[in-house]
Amino acid sequence: MKQLSFQENWTFEDGKGGSKRISLPHDAMLEAARNAEAPSGSGGAFFMGGRYEYSKTFTAPEEWKDQDVILEFEGIYPSARISLNGIETGSCSYGYTGYSFLLHDLVYGAENTLRVTVDDSRQPDSRWYSGAGIYRPVWLWIGGRTHILQDGIRVTTLSTDPARIAVDAAYTGGDGKTETEVEIVRCGETVAEGMGDHQKFEIDHAALWDAEHPDLYECRVLLKRDGEVLDEQAVSFGIRKLSWNKDGFFVNGKRTLLRGGCIHHDNGILGAETYRESEFRRISRMRSAGFNAVRSAHNPMCRGLLEACDVLGMYVMDEGWDMWYKHKSRYDYASGFEEHCLEDAEAMVRKDFNHPCVIMYSIGNEVTEPMEEKGVETGRKLVGSFHSNDPTRPVTAGINLTLLYMASIGIDLTGGSGSENKENGNGMDSTAFNKMMSEGGERMNAAAAGDGADKVSSPILDILDIAGYNYASSRYAAEGEKHPGRIVVGTETYCYKLADNWPLVEKYPYLIGDFMWTAWDYLGEAGIGAWTFEKDGAAFHKGYPWLLADTGAFDILGNDNAEAGYASVIWKARKIPYIGVAPVNHPEEEPAKAMWRGSNALPYWSYAHCEGNPAQIEVFGAGAEAELFINGKSVGRQQLDKMKTVFSAAYTPGELKAVLYDADGAYISESALRSADPGTKITIRREKQFVPEEGILYLDIDLTGQNGEIECNADRTLSVNVEGGRLLGFGSADPRTEDSFCTGSYTTWYGRSLAAVKKDKAPVTVTVRGEGLKDAKIIL
Repeated sequence: MKQLSFQENWTFEDGKGGSKRISLPHDAMLEAARNAEAPSGSGGAFFMGGRYEYSKTFTAPEEWKDQDVILEFEGIYPSARISLNGIETGSCSYGYTGYSFLLHDLVYGAENTLRVTVDDSRQPDSRWYSGAGIYRPVWLWIGGRTHILQDGIRVTTLSTDPARIAVDAAYTGGDGKTETEVEIVRCGETVAEGMGDHQKFEIDHAALWDAEHPDLYECRVLLKRDGEVLDEQAVSFGIRKLSWNKDGFFVNGKRTLLRGGCIHHDNGILGAETYRESEFRRISRMRSAGFNAVRSAHNPMCRGLLEACDVLGMYVMDEGWDMWYKHKSRYDYASGFEEHCLEDAEAMVRKDFNHPCVIMYSIGNEVTEPMEEKGVETGRKLVGSFHSNDPTRPVTAGINLTLLYMASIGIDLTGGSGSENKENGNGMDSTAFNKMMSEGGERMNAAAAGDGADKVSSPILDILDIAGYNYASSRYAAEGEKHPGRIVVGTETYCYKLADNWPLVEKYPYLIGDFMWTAWDYLGEAGIGAWTFEKDGAAFHKGYPWLLADTGAFDILGNDNAEAGYASVIWKARKIPYIGVAPVNHPEEEPAKAMWRGSNALPYWSYAHCEGNPAQIEVFGAGAEAELFINGKSVGRQQLDKMKTVFSAAYTPGELKAVLYDADGAYISESALRSADPGTKITIRREKQFVPEEGILYLDIDLTGQNGEIECNADRTLSVNVEGGRLLGFGSADPRTEDSFCTGSYTTWYGRSLAAVKKDKAPVTVTVRGEGLKDAKIIL
């Protein structure tokens, strides 16, 4: 079938009388008002919900009359009802599952009107920012009555030595004369071919897929009758085989350790809108820091992200749900879970099957239902569904053993999010808050090792192929004796515990990896990782106008911080020292420190008007000692403990350099940061483009010195104007703000901001203005 983009020329109505022309994807929630009384609460970043309608009028040509026309939505949140020409076509029940509909009621040779009604007014419906509306791509598939089914081609790796694959093709409308022709192609060259719906091929000199060598093939299938081609489809795949046992997790027979990070689905300044360019950009940056695995927290990944992981090389744990049949938020998907979960699981497998990046499925996150027999049976049913639909991949779940145990004794901490939550911690000073947060994390981890947690969690963990532990690293060392044969993965851990956790992953074969919370900052769960100097910072659930979680190895713009730097050193992805500097523009102030962060250091040494302020400088490196220099003068030489040391010095503009030495005192490597020269200016840098045909451009818009170095202490509001294109979003990583990503005006954060632009025609001209600064312009 022919796939057509169906993204343009839609009309959006906001339910309040407002109407405008838009292109998809579109996040309606991002355009909604935020206020302190929003029912979504801190979890939903204080965004209001609403009722929305999308409509599109289009002409169905006469030649479509004898063809099947299928409408595909990759995702509509939270649910939707679809009608064509006033006749209901279907509905979408789960906001993260794709749905397809055969359009029976088209009027050929005339205009047709498609309507999509979305109701997101009942809040809270998620523990984090979800977005709303048609936030993923929409497609029209057109072909003859006899055609290959959507996701109807499956390629299975049978073995890798020799490389043998099976190809299964499913179609509709065929008869006894219908035949299938299959061709396997790599780099434009046919490497195997044959006839039949179910075929096996041996591939000579095969290039195997893994995260280090993401080699891909194409499987082309032609559907024929009497020599005439009725339909054709092509899918990308990799020759990759998985195995797992108490001795480890193996990709193509090679033991593989998962250097993982969890991510939510939003794209920062774009809200929940899904673009392939955004997904490639994120995975590329994660790879540069040493990540080789990502967990989709806590919903099925979009197709664009799976493609990025295939092409760039990133293992995927694709997760189904954050909740089962018990609500975590008052209006979440628990109401529809039991009715639709098996459909969701089947849809997830169809989407994922040909993607070599997907190495395991997760059936849930921190669900407490398995404390009871019904919950255990639910887990068994889900595992069985994934096994029957895809026997090639293991099944896991992110089980929080402490929460499960507490629920079993009547203390359920997972329910009642949003406006029902109390602002725990209000009135505390930062010292008391920091102590509470630190002790809370340690208590959760320690409790997971107790007999009570072990007893209540074992029934569900023993159902899984791989036991997923959230915040339970205290169990790692003993699991080999306590549960012989159990394979364990750290599905969620504190990022600052990586230096302790990773040596355990390397030591114990049954412990196959670690996924930090989180790899990338996100909207909602406002302030859970913030180290902040704001007066309202000493609260777990932070109040309005907090916007971001403010956690992650990368901020919401995709800029790395000390968490990413430390991980890259631990994973040996970085050979030179990483230097992180805690903000020096708050002298004599102690930040309130939330639990999901271990450092607020940034890779910048540029704070105008802060000369002489105390500076805390973190150096990470694979060496025995580090020496720090400011403008060529040694500040001191210190031993590294767990690849880290912290220096104290007075801020002095110029060059900050760190040098690593081995145990014998020999030089290993060095790196340096430099201050911005006087004279702040706006600097626009065009980023690398991964998917040119999509027409999305990312622009770094920074406040810099004349030498191009970031200036961290000159933040101000900037405005962006675009000619020849559309501004999709503009903003900064400020976690507490009333600015909007949709207006084209935003205040920088430590000198940085980001714009995303969609090209309409060439050239595209972007102009940036800021008070007291010369305008900056770039022509794309």
